[in-house]
Amino acid sequence: MNANLHLPSRGWSRAEESHKHGSGGERAPRIGLVLSSGGARGLAHAGVIQVLEEEGIQIAAIAGCSMGAYVGALWAAGLNGVQLEARAREIKDRKALKALLDFVIPPSEGLIRGEKIRRHFERDLGTKTFADLERPLLIVATDLDRLTPHVFDSGPVSPAVHASAAIPAICAPVHLNGRRYTDGGTSEPLPVTLLKKRLHLDHIIAVNVMPMPGDFESSLNGDLSMRDKAPGNIFVRIFRSIWRKLNLLAYGNVLDTFRRALMAAQLRLIAKEEAAADVVIHPRFTTSTWHDFENFGHYLQAGRDAATAALPAIRALLSPATINQETISHEIAPSHTRMEYLAA
Repeated sequence: MNANLHLPSRGWSRAEESHKHGSGGERAPRIGLVLSSGGARGLAHAGVIQVLEEEGIQIAAIAGCSMGAYVGALWAAGLNGVQLEARAREIKDRKALKALLDFVIPPSEGLIRGEKIRRHFERDLGTKTFADLERPLLIVATDLDRLTPHVFDSGPVSPAVHASAAIPAICAPVHLNGRRYTDGGTSEPLPVTLLKKRLHLDHIIAVNVMPMPGDFESSLNGDLSMRDKAPGNIFVRIFRSIWRKLNLLAYGNVLDTFRRALMAAQLRLIAKEEAAADVVIHPRFTTSTWHDFENFGHYLQAGRDAATAALPAIRALLSPATINQETISHEIAPSHTRMEYLAA
């Protein structure tokens, strides 16, 4: 990771000023928001943000990786929760999603290049740098050459989001400044400790949209392979049988096996980071796949429901009395008040 965070001289003063003083001259607690990786599940982040905005919860800084980096970057750039939902609604079906895919032939580095997706979110981010954002933002990607997490905190925002969201084996690595980067979720899927330490925040709200270990056994993650078992005529069944063997993402095939093995490591990292957060918001989904963007309404509502359930605990963080003295002196204090909020 970068050894030090060098804050730019401009661009973040608005967020800093809003957290400098509370009632009676006391400093209001500075709260950070961490947005996890999770593919289409990450649309729930927008639902959480909507609730925070509606309730007037001030966020001093954001950290995110993969889909969390995308949503966090748009929010830090000035889009509000309603606008984030409008962006989610643009991918209304599989046809709209496929229009954003630029396939690599032959697929030596990955299945898709990701340039179309990058141009898609550049409509809002344009050439903005981290210094241009309305609040501090940390984006985590994985450096494939050093095999370590890499924190982007300066320079153009769009390439950093592209690097952080490059799903391994699905998306080709992103080449920046002579190095190769892939999905930040492989190394820091929920960067709670990173954000709290770098920006010396008082409290962290973590939004984890990744599945829980038990979700796989109970099929709550909604593998496409399970949908293939729907009844059909003999020709449909034959086609599905052949397609399951050709589809690398189908249950039991190479990319599905790779994804599940990677998920095992991610879930252990997430459990450790959740323990460092003060409030954990964990939207839950009865059916979910990483590319299930057309069900945006389901994810947005799950995010809203989980955030609403967490509001009492979030409000409790807002009192100046909750500022931990160790945190003020720039040390990371263990959390004794962490609570997790789930929405079915």
